[in-house]
Amino acid sequence: MQTRGPAGDIEISGEDNSSQLYSGPLVVLTSRFSASASEILAGALQDYGRALIVGDSSTFGKGTVQSILPLAPILKQYGVAGADNAGELKVTIRKFYRPSGASTQLQGVKADIVIPSTSDLNEIGESAMKDPLPWDTLPSARFAKENRVEPVLEALRAKSARRVATGNGFAWIRSEIAFGKQSRATKSVSLNEVERRDEKDQLKARQKTREHELAGQSGKTPRAYEITLKDADTPGLPPPLTQQPSPTKVAAESAEDDASSESDREVIMNEAERILADYIGMEEKAAAVEFSISRK
Repeated sequence: MQTRGPAGDIEISGEDNSSQLYSGPLVVLTSRFSASASEILAGALQDYGRALIVGDSSTFGKGTVQSILPLAPILKQYGVAGADNAGELKVTIRKFYRPSGASTQLQGVKADIVIPSTSDLNEIGESAMKDPLPWDTLPSARFAKENRVEPVLEALRAKSARRVATGNGFAWIRSEIAFGKQSRATKSVSLNEVERRDEKDQLKARQKTREHELAGQSGKTPRAYEITLKDADTPGLPPPLTQQPSPTKVAAESAEDDASSESDREVIMNEAERILADYIGMEEKAAAVEFSISRK
């Protein structure tokens, strides 16, 4: 990670550790709420070509470092009488940058494959705040790019796009996105009690319809496993638990939470898993072809 201080100095931090714990395909799922350290990690893995970034069109865009400055010691230093708890100032002291030299400020980390979601809004992010610091770049750090993602990216995008276009879960998400855009475009609120009650009833009916859909999808009990620290290093999964939660209990727990957003998260997570499965399959196929060629 590179950082720039108020004097314009550049520092490169991080340990040089050549040992590798995992060499397989890697997918990082992000959203507009992925910020700060999450963006540093996702941006670095993307720059190295080591991981496929999927999720919202971009992350939060917080590329700044803050320090908390207590005011009481400063007031005492200058002889200004005041309470012991005089408050604090939050001061921006640095910006951080990706290995490529690009800042994560404002622009965040752009996804390689965008998965539609209701959280992908311009109102969420550093750019929506008052007087944000601008986006800029530094000279790139020296690093070797693995280029694992680019050769298969277009094929992965095409596979994901076909699933998103036909999946029932994404049909609901698209309707929620359209509904949200329409709601934000409405700049006035009716003061008529009958109209307001009618709007509220429509929202309740919409939510009820979604809850019924989720209850129908919950008819099949998910298989549950218990993994403890004792068997965490054992390859594969342990036998499934014999006592599974009942479908009615699963549906009831989903209804107690925000059923719509919970389902949306599951739809997005499932698509991320399918993208990873596609990615693994493509790498295995490429490795088999390379092995075949090397034997000839």
